[in-house]
Amino acid sequence: MSNDKLEHDTGHLHRLVLFSDAVFAIAITLLAIELHPPEGWDHTIGGFFHLMGHKLVAFAISFAVIAVNWWAHRRTFERLVKADGWLDACNFLMLAAVTLTPFATEVLYEDFSRAAIAIYIFTVAAIGWAHGLVWGYAAFIGNLVDPNMTKKSRLFVLFSAGITPGMMCLLSFLSVAGSNIWGFVGMGLWLLAMILISRRLKPDARRVEAEPA
Repeated sequence: MSNDKLEHDTGHLHRLVLFSDAVFAIAITLLAIELHPPEGWDHTIGGFFHLMGHKLVAFAISFAVIAVNWWAHRRTFERLVKADGWLDACNFLMLAAVTLTPFATEVLYEDFSRAAIAIYIFTVAAIGWAHGLVWGYAAFIGNLVDPNMTKKSRLFVLFSAGITPGMMCLLSFLSVAGSNIWGFVGMGLWLLAMILISRRLKPDARRVEAEPA
């Protein structure tokens, strides 16, 4: 690959990451736009949390959702060595779902009902599905990742990127709605399983890198 082609591919990928970071930053900032002092507040701390409790819970969950997805997006793009137009299109789909998160959060602000929670979980799941599409194209179609990365590692990233965000959101709402810790316990077990599987896959990657070309 010529130096000019390498610089072009690297620049394309870098600009795509910068644009994505900006979208995540704007989305996470917009979460606080609709947070206002509650009507009928008696100016006591207890009264404030009584009126604003569900909004603060929704804000905290959404902040965590966007932060986790930004972290996962960063980890995904660290594995890429170049970008192309189809990757741009797939990434824009993910960013579109990310930008809907403040809207879905506002729905929760207005009504913490089952329908509102379902809309929210679907939005978060859509981010995961789109993220899976980004990685699926990059790893299996566009060949945009490090060629030394094993197929098992690529499949694991596809699974974790596409399923984990929606699963984390669902489990957190199960705990909040049911006023119990079991959803959070499930989140911990899920993350532990992801970490253990990831560590088991790392030796495979090191063996591939050690093999002579």
